[in-house]
Amino acid sequence: MMRAAPILAALSASVFGVMIWLVATVLKPHADGLATFDERFFGYTLLDARTYLDALDSVGRATYLVEMRALDTVFPVVFAMLIGHLTMRCAAWMHPWSRMILVLPVAGYAIMDLGENALVAGLLHAGSDGVTADMVSLASEFTITKSVLFLISLVLLAVLWLVARRKQSA
Repeated sequence: MMRAAPILAALSASVFGVMIWLVATVLKPHADGLATFDERFFGYTLLDARTYLDALDSVGRATYLVEMRALDTVFPVVFAMLIGHLTMRCAAWMHPWSRMILVLPVAGYAIMDLGENALVAGLLHAGSDGVTADMVSLASEFTITKSVLFLISLVLLAVLWLVARRKQSA
């Protein structure tokens, strides 16, 4: 079990690195430099979505729907496993049920990211003329919620790490 963290960290970093590379070398250049839906942590409006979808060419759309979606399906699962594993280790001094509750934010993050991926695929398939305010609003809410749960998970892990360190030195 001690080897899980380095393996999950390496896999998470590798997948994330490839995703960043795809965004920088394919998705942004093929969308007039506009940020992808995943990068819009505070959400987006119908106008934002239509502007992005109008700017995104067929190469960018295909890359977003195939390679990026595949990578963004693997990443949240592997990353959630990493953060969940580290959270459980840092909270080893707590009751097992309490520790299980502490992994809910990162599990929620993974679920919201996977849901967001499906909703963004729907936006990409619909195109700028086919998207509706409801489609965009739901996808945007998933993006915001994913971002908030991601941040909560990292802050929680940092706090638990500090508490565990303090307990070890006491």
